[in-house]
Amino acid sequence: MNNQPLFISIVVPVYNSTTTLERLYEQVDMLCQTQHWQFEIIFVDDYSKQDTKAILRQLAIAHPATVRIISFAKNFGQNSATLCGIAHAQGDFVITIDDDLDYPVASIYQMYERLIEVKADMVYGYIDSKSIARRCGKSVIGFFLSKLDGQYSSIGSSFRIIHNDLAGKIAQHAQDHVFVNQVASWYSHDIDYIKVKRGEIDQKSNSGYSFFRLLWIGMKLIIFYSSIPLKLMMWGSFLISFLSFFIGAYYLYLKLLIGAPLGYTSTIVSILFGTGITLLGVGVMAAYINRIYDMRIKMPTYSIKRDL
Repeated sequence: MNNQPLFISIVVPVYNSTTTLERLYEQVDMLCQTQHWQFEIIFVDDYSKQDTKAILRQLAIAHPATVRIISFAKNFGQNSATLCGIAHAQGDFVITIDDDLDYPVASIYQMYERLIEVKADMVYGYIDSKSIARRCGKSVIGFFLSKLDGQYSSIGSSFRIIHNDLAGKIAQHAQDHVFVNQVASWYSHDIDYIKVKRGEIDQKSNSGYSFFRLLWIGMKLIIFYSSIPLKLMMWGSFLISFLSFFIGAYYLYLKLLIGAPLGYTSTIVSILFGTGITLLGVGVMAAYINRIYDMRIKMPTYSIKRDL
């Protein structure tokens, strides 16, 4: 029996936070002492202002055994910061959490218990939003992802606990232009969700996620982090090309059997058949580009689950 204490890695993307970072560390430290866990916190500084950098340096100096700081040379965004942190994590389990304490640190233990109970590879912690607009927007984006980019694709949440086996596979894509939750769904369908209470978010600490910013993130997710636009173009081109061929054949039928004004049928048929051939070519091209896209982001052909 392995008597070694559990070792967890906490990945925290940081951008211009000042009032919550010390409290975040204190809560993680308290949780791990209570559960007799060993831990490391990896703060990934996404090119924050000097005030934030100063606080991170103070934390690293005060807690050199448990705090690691990774600083970006420019702002790359939360998704890239999360991927970077996962790639540098060394724990048996990797937890990702926002820097604004919107998610409660104490819920990490509940998520860990859930992961062990259902033998999942990853568990999301989510909060029910009070905003109807946010819930509707998330549902719409989730619907498109599941229907067009795979049954198990999901927006998920930035609060996750990941088994190190899956975290290692995600880390292989740290330099690829991919979305963390998207990559997780490539490797495993053993992903679960647990509802958590809202944390003690500081009103002075602006998380920066307004409705319009969330809308922009959702659009970026669909356009830049998935093959949905290519698939829409491919199937749309095929559909319109077949309709063009069908309508062209119908006008040709009218000309041969019923008769039509001189020049009218030939013009219509030429336009429709020409459009059909063009769009058919666009569809085939989109299909090949989609294959190239899959190869570029290294989408796996299979994934072997760890021994249980």
